[in-house]
Amino acid sequence: MGKIRRKFDVQFKIRICETVRGGLATISEICREYQLGRNVVDRWLAAFDDGRLTEKSQERELERENERLKAKVGELTMQIDVLKKIDDWKRRERSVASSIITEENLDQFQRPAKQPASQSRRTTTKGKRTR
Repeated sequence: MGKIRRKFDVQFKIRICETVRGGLATISEICREYQLGRNVVDRWLAAFDDGRLTEKSQERELERENERLKAKVGELTMQIDVLKKIDDWKRRERSVASSIITEENLDQFQRPAKQPASQSRRTTTKGKRTR
């Protein structure tokens, strides 16, 4: 099982870098006090010197996450649109299937037709013909 990686806040990194650059402590002392590797502190110092270790790095990270989330929202919106189109298509197919007689729905239309009320009361008269 691998080591658990610790994450440090930007303010903590800046404070460490300012301490080393200000001459208040050496890199070795900082590493011993906070149980950090020398390579880690060296990377922080390089980033601090280049100006990459600022609050702006947090802003850039948030902007990247924001873009990722916007892309995900767009993807989900497209999926919803596709599902709505499929649902609409299925509804139209069902309505067409119920209005056109096909082999699949033939049984539905083979019920005996109801006779109109006027035809059931018709009577025939056999009787005399008058001329």
